[in-house]
Amino acid sequence: MAADENEGPGRGEDLIILVPSGRTIRAAIGVTIREALQQGGVPLAGSCGGEGRCGECRVRFVDRPPAPTGADLSALDSAEIEGGWRLACMHVLRGTVAIEVREAAGELDQKAKANAGAVASSISPEVSSREVCLDPASAGDPTAMAVRLRGAAGDKITVPLIALQRAASLIQSGSSIRSVIERQGEILDVHPCGAYEIHGLAVDVGTTTLGARLFHLPSGRQLAVAASRNPQCRFGADVISRIAHVRRGGSEGLSQLQEAAREGINALLEQLTSRAHVPGDSVYAVSVVGNPTMLHILLGVDPRGIDVSPYAPAFSEGVECRAREIGLAIHPHAVVRTLPAISAYVGADVVAGILATDLVGSGGRRLFLDVGTNGEIVLTVEGRLIACSTAAGPAFEGASIAQGMPALEGAIEAVRVEGNRVRCATVRDAAPRGICGSGLVSAVAELRRAGIIEPSGRFAARTGPLSDRLDGEGKRRRFRLTDGGESVYLYQSDVHEFQLAKAAIRAGIESLLREADLAAGALDGVLIGGAFSARLDAEHLVAIGLLPPVDVSRVRMAGDAAGRGAMLVLLDRKSAADARRIADRAEYVELSADKRFSDLFIEYLSLSLCA
Repeated sequence: MAADENEGPGRGEDLIILVPSGRTIRAAIGVTIREALQQGGVPLAGSCGGEGRCGECRVRFVDRPPAPTGADLSALDSAEIEGGWRLACMHVLRGTVAIEVREAAGELDQKAKANAGAVASSISPEVSSREVCLDPASAGDPTAMAVRLRGAAGDKITVPLIALQRAASLIQSGSSIRSVIERQGEILDVHPCGAYEIHGLAVDVGTTTLGARLFHLPSGRQLAVAASRNPQCRFGADVISRIAHVRRGGSEGLSQLQEAAREGINALLEQLTSRAHVPGDSVYAVSVVGNPTMLHILLGVDPRGIDVSPYAPAFSEGVECRAREIGLAIHPHAVVRTLPAISAYVGADVVAGILATDLVGSGGRRLFLDVGTNGEIVLTVEGRLIACSTAAGPAFEGASIAQGMPALEGAIEAVRVEGNRVRCATVRDAAPRGICGSGLVSAVAELRRAGIIEPSGRFAARTGPLSDRLDGEGKRRRFRLTDGGESVYLYQSDVHEFQLAKAAIRAGIESLLREADLAAGALDGVLIGGAFSARLDAEHLVAIGLLPPVDVSRVRMAGDAAGRGAMLVLLDRKSAADARRIADRAEYVELSADKRFSDLFIEYLSLSLCA
């Protein structure tokens, strides 16, 4: 919690002063700087859960930096150490300290740049507003208020307690009821003004990022969109580490993760309603997508079982609850619906992507990839819908990369090597601050093409053009991508992380193609979802071997397909039924039981260029 700047710290507490803003955070002496910052609401990267392995939680001690730990020396170069940079998870608060934090500036790129005027083709939401006319009782008509309300709204409609309480309060205050908010024969709320404006929320709970869109339900018009880093990242970068946190902490560990998810969604909700100038309690419907682990945690359902054979989730169908049950800061009786999953590792986000891209309805032989911390792959061929999942890791979302970051302002999202020059495009054309997932793919592909990276993934010897940009040794060997200002580097360890992620995705693709006895060249199309896909280059993906050798004209970037699928279900009740049919129809291929997968994975670690 932020401290009052006029108050001193309490007993057993001290202050962190953030530079250059001057904001102060009060925290207990003995907690790590990382914990203190997170408790104070300061976003800080850290995909290893505070164990000093990822090197992401960098802060600069303005005065008297502590002695570097082994983790500091491993993650930071000598210039950074000399400049006072340290890992926040490796140092505890021992007294008032001034530090600089590279806070996230701006919004996540593609999730937060989604078309703000988007409208679904069919608008038929489950929740609607209807005008009625219900005045206070009179001597001539002492009929019970609930009876009169049903008469005004429909004799077969249900009036639950929360709506009854609200209606009675309005009537007893002398107000009339002029509109009801209803959903499938049930009244959710009543209001004293006619044609009350109601809103809905579509949420994508990603392992690394959260995305949310706010809609005007009657028209389907998108009012605002926002995205952020998932606060659960402080407990680990992937679903396995999140489940491990539950294994260690039991119900308390699950509660911590659920609270982090709730905290992140409610923060986005506050941004959205503020931008759209609408009250939070006017949100009456929410559709949520995400992988099974994320949805289990959001709903407070123990996810243990997903991470061990036979990989059985507690639920795979869509779940419906009320906002108050999971602590969302909207109307307490709002309907929250999650989409169904295909398996423990192919979740509602993939079902939403299939729905949004019309993968099934369009026919043909098409491949759909949802590339994120988990890589889900779906193939439709000859009437079959086949799916698998691979552990791609967080590299494609900017985590596990030395100077990696989500697609925030200043993140390098595309790289071009032209002769002796390296050109970097950044989010919002801001000064480079780090590198996000699409930038990683682009950088590796371009440097491989230029001969800076060898087929093995190692940086080449320092000869030829651009060799002056190389320095360091071993895992700390690196290539400077930027000129002037803050230097951003691609490290040898980053290339290795890319190889692991790329090999996992490609081996999964080849496994599905073999399952269907289909050659890559026979594919009619390849669709790539995930917010980071918008800036990917199809030629890079094929050349570097992340995709099989297909005609690049057949590759299409589907962008935030999961978010669009969540929108469809929110705005059109038919889409919810379509999502159920997709999940029921899909065949799941368990790659851990496929002996060929390991061989394929090793084969595709190479960065041999595809002609």
